[in-house]
Parts: sequence; C-alpha cells; structure tokens
Amino acid sequence: MKKMENEIQTEKLKEFINEKGLVPPLSFSELKRHANEIRSKTNPPVDAALAAILLNNALWSDIVASVPYERRILMLPQCLRNSASCEAEMDGIGLVCERCGACPIGGLQNLAESLGYVVLVAEGTSVVTKLIESGKIDAVVGVSCVNALERAFPHMAAGAVPGIAIPLDNDGCNGTTVDVPSVVSAIRLRSTDSVSSTIDIDELSRLVSEWFTPNVLTSILGINPTDPETTESLALDWLSKAGKRWRPFFTTAVYSALTGTSGEFPEELLKTAVAVECFHKASLIHDDIEDGDDFRYGESTLHSLRGVPVALNVGDYLIGLGYELIANSGCPPTKTLSMLSLAAACHKKLCLGQGAELSDRKNHGQPLSVRRTLAVFRGKTSPAFETALALGAICADADAVLLSTLRSYSDALGVAYQIKDDIEDFVSKPETEEAEGTPSRHSSVVCAVAWELASMDSERRTILEYLDFGGDRGRIFAGETREKTLQLLEHHRHEAIRSIDPLRNAALKSLLRRIITKATSIPTACSH
Repeated sequence: MKKMENEIQTEKLKEFINEKGLVPPLSFSELKRHANEIRSKTNPPVDAALAAILLNNALWSDIVASVPYERRILMLPQCLRNSASCEAEMDGIGLVCERCGACPIGGLQNLAESLGYVVLVAEGTSVVTKLIESGKIDAVVGVSCVNALERAFPHMAAGAVPGIAIPLDNDGCNGTTVDVPSVVSAIRLRSTDSVSSTIDIDELSRLVSEWFTPNVLTSILGINPTDPETTESLALDWLSKAGKRWRPFFTTAVYSALTGTSGEFPEELLKTAVAVECFHKASLIHDDIEDGDDFRYGESTLHSLRGVPVALNVGDYLIGLGYELIANSGCPPTKTLSMLSLAAACHKKLCLGQGAELSDRKNHGQPLSVRRTLAVFRGKTSPAFETALALGAICADADAVLLSTLRSYSDALGVAYQIKDDIEDFVSKPETEEAEGTPSRHSSVVCAVAWELASMDSERRTILEYLDFGGDRGRIFAGETREKTLQLLEHHRHEAIRSIDPLRNAALKSLLRRIITKATSIPTACSH
C-alpha cells in the first residue's frame, strides 16, 4: 500500500475513468478488462489485482465520501494485531480489541468510532456478505490482503455497495502491516456533495406495498366499493391481495434513481406504478384460468371462487383500468403517449409469448426443448419487466438510449427470474400443491434440461410420469440436470449484468445490479 500512490497516481486513474466514461458498479469482467489496460500502461506493470482494487477505489471514492459516517463500516483484519502479546478475546463476530496500542487496530478503531462508523475486526468475506445483505450499510472501508479483497469483490458488486479497499503491505496471517496514513485518509474521506448511488430497497418496497392497502387504493382509483359483488370491488380485492409487488417497485425505484426522489412521489408516478400492478394482476387471473390453478397466494383463485366468466371480466377490467390510470396520470401529452405506446407494445408481446406456450402445450406430450422453453420465458415474463422499468424511466424523462438498455436488461432478467422461479418451485414447493397434469410442467426448464440429457428410456419415462402425474421431483432435479440448469441461470444473470455496462447513471446502475441479485438469487439449498 505504501507505494500505491507512486505506482498509479490517483489523478491518472480519474483521467482514465473520465476518458472511458466509467460508472460504478462495474461487473467483475468489466473491472478486470479495464484493470489490465491500466496495468499495461505502467512501467514496470503493476500487479493486476492491485490495479483492479485501485480502479474500483477511484470509481467509488466520490460516492463513499458523500455517505454519512454513521452509514459506513470499517473492516479491519485480525492479522494486524501483535499475536505474541495481544490479549484481546474473540466473540461470535470477530476480535474485541483492548486498544492497548501495541498494534494499529485500536487507534484506527477509536478514530472511526469517534466519527460514527461501525467497526468490525474480523476475517473472511462471510461477515461482509451478511452486512451487505442486511441493507444496514451504505459504504465499506476495508483493510485486508489482496486475495481476500478479490474474494469479497463479487459480494460487493452484487450488492452494489460503494467501497474503498486498502491492501495490506504483505500477505500472510502473521506480521502484517498496512500504510496507516492511507487508512486514516480513507476513513476521513468526506464530501458535502450529494453523490449517493444507493436506494434503500427495503424501505422503498415497504412504501410501495402501502399503496396497495384497500384504503389507499380506493383513494388512488376513485372507487367506492359498496356492493361486494361488483366488478370494481372484486378488482380492488384482487389488487389488495399479497404479492411480491416487484413490478410497481421496479417502476418506482427506477424513477427514484433517475430523479433522486424518495418518500414523497408525485401523483403521476403513483398512478403509473398502480397501473403496472393492474396489468400484472390481470395476467395472473388469466394465467390461473389457462393453467387450471385453483390456488394463488395460499388462497382460492378468483375463477375457482366466482367462476371463469366473472374472473375473465375482472381481468379485462384491470387491464382497462391500467391504461386509464396512465392516460389520466397527469403526465404531459407527449410523455403519456410514449407510456401508452410502450405498455401496449409490451402487452402484445406478452400475449404472443403466452399464446406460444399454450400452443406448445397442446402440441407436445413431452417437455419443450431448452431453447424453446427459454423463448417462452422471454415472451411471457420479460415484457412485463420492461413495462415496469420503462414506464418509471419515461416518467423521469428517459431518452431512447436508456429505454433500449432497459429492454435488453429486461430480456435477460425476465429469463433469469423465470429459471429461478422454476428451480424454487421444483425444489421447495410441496408436491401436494400441484394439481395432476399441471400444464406448466411442460414448460419447465428443469424438465427440458433433464429430457435433453436423458440417455435411457427409463429416465425419459420418469420425466413423462412426472409431467402427467407429478411425483418425485428429486429424481429429476439432480446431478447433471441440476448443474446445467444452474448454469443457465448464471448465464442469464450475467447477460443482465453486461446489459447495464453502458449506463452512465451510478444510482440507476447500482439499483439494477441489486435488483438482479434480489430477484434471481436462489436459496443455498437449491444450489447444492
């Protein structure tokens, strides 16, 4: 660390970043590519891993500086202590420093805590990962060996958490040192400029969910449900039911990232977000009828309670309501036209995708091919994601270039999300929840992969029996089928990550990167 400023001047890194138009967070492959270019320009060439760390620091430094000290964490390694004389004890998280002065840990901890930092003296990436996932920190200042910093990077990138990393002067777990002035400088880094790239996803999700409580909805929609049998009342009840609210969250989060708005959103955004959920809930009503599903959210589906004609009518009403909300949102006419045109185009694509799946179900007694299954996923899921993301962007005056990027992102994210959903259903959904002959089994990517990998008639009979009657899914999602399906998920996750490389808005890029992690991550049990 002591020679870092001599090896690559910070000013030179800033010039490189400006020349390339780089905006954090960078994907790991993107970071490595640019770090190798930097390395090739130094004489002698600087270590590739060090170049990547320095570049990442330069990218995040302004944003870290804008984060209040009390929303930062300082991570220090235990190996900085004097192991021969240190009397500090370990708790469940890390070292409880006695601040005896025999090593730099105590002094750095005192300084950071006096400013408001949370300080942890711990090893490994698991602690960092848990803190990032908790959403309680907005920036990290970390001291560690180069290898540990490399291992931590994917977790930092996945959470789009701004960070400054200071490598130790030497690797190994004994007798390590660090350039203390550089650590002090990173700790004190401060700016009054507002360069925040983080959105509190959990808080924003909670706020969006509040919009779908009956009282708030009736106010937004202007509905006065006095008759429990009316179409309006049934639609209101369906909109109010539990759900992940991914789509209205996407709309709101994109708008927030582009405009810097939080907490108090304008009526035009509010109505647009509710319109997106209207479209989604209408599609669920229609999907349940087409799939013959009797349960949704752990309750009876609308058509099983009220009959198919009533359910179809409520679904159609919700579609009309969504378009009406956009038309009357209060946006300027040109913007409103763009929003209606995009929603209609995506609506058509979604119907074509769903129609293709229905046609394939009718014409195939066996699983679809993997390629065809992924095309179905792209057709029936990606347009809904594009609608949600793009409408929020149009509300915030996005240009055509950004809308094109969001389209590519939605294509990859929609497929990854559907693969993840299929894996989770296959692994964790109780078999008693499946009705016999569930049509969606024929468009399961797990079944598609298993069918293409099957080398014996007995293996294919097992798959066909599952398609017709359900049963033992563990025999299908195993071995090479599990590995190949997880590879498909990772491929489309990376496609989504690569699609946002061109973005020049750090807040939006960070948000979309975090959405990938949150929307497509699967439980650890599913991956082993």
